[in-house]
Amino acid sequence: MKLRILFFLFITFKIFPSYAGQRDTVRLFYDINKKELTQQHKITLDSVSRFIRDTTVVKIHGFADYLGKRDSNYTLSTARAEIVKAYLLKLHSKSERLFANGKGQVDVSTKAHSVIGAPFNRRVEIIFSPPATVKAAPKKAVVTTRPRDTLRYKRKDDSVMRRIDNLANKKIGDSISFKELTFLPGRHFLRQSAVPYMVELKDYMKAHPTLKIEIQGHICCQYDGRDGADFDTRKNNLSLMRAKFIYDFLVSEGIEPQRMLFKGLGSKEPKVYPELSADDQDQNRRVVIVLIGK
Repeated sequence: MKLRILFFLFITFKIFPSYAGQRDTVRLFYDINKKELTQQHKITLDSVSRFIRDTTVVKIHGFADYLGKRDSNYTLSTARAEIVKAYLLKLHSKSERLFANGKGQVDVSTKAHSVIGAPFNRRVEIIFSPPATVKAAPKKAVVTTRPRDTLRYKRKDDSVMRRIDNLANKKIGDSISFKELTFLPGRHFLRQSAVPYMVELKDYMKAHPTLKIEIQGHICCQYDGRDGADFDTRKNNLSLMRAKFIYDFLVSEGIEPQRMLFKGLGSKEPKVYPELSADDQDQNRRVVIVLIGK
């Protein structure tokens, strides 16, 4: 797998109905009885709005917890979804692509009730979907830039680079976590912003030829211990394919395969539980590098 795959143009993505409940979903969370967008909500929506132009359908579902009356909770959940839709419409005018509805309150057992309600259930979920007529996974469109041209990056002295530079000083079994190796939701392809870090990891491995690593993939947004659904493979192996993507890149750049292992841990080891913000989701949607030899 060549590095050029890192730069393919983003096209539609969806987890098909048979994978219900295992989507890599964007979620916004709310305080009690609140429906207006916070500044953090707007930052998240600004970030994901760029996907709309390449997506046929965007479903926006609002939810409420058990506090208050059922009728008012349905109204509140609808208002949350409609306000998100209105904000996205300001950023992207294709109204026929956006569908908002309220799901009402999410019930829990009476024993679980408390005065603070259920923070996880006060939320809006945003799901991006391709047309219903799509029968097969889309072909990967790539730019014509040569792979070697993409390696010319000015090195940044940030926390990620420093973590990579410290890998050889770790003990066998120690790990470093990279939430910065970010992936397209529901897919195992890295975002362009993560490419410099991949190049740095490759260069470091070449400079330290005795190092051996295990690449571990993780997902966000579910708590059942299983792996998530990968739109491109149409299998429940999202974390595995994310780890393999990095493994394949390093092999393609000259790192010996016998120096590396890769595995997917699905949702078995969340770094943050429960996820109550977009940042919490980012921390769980991550790759971990474990030192297994030096």
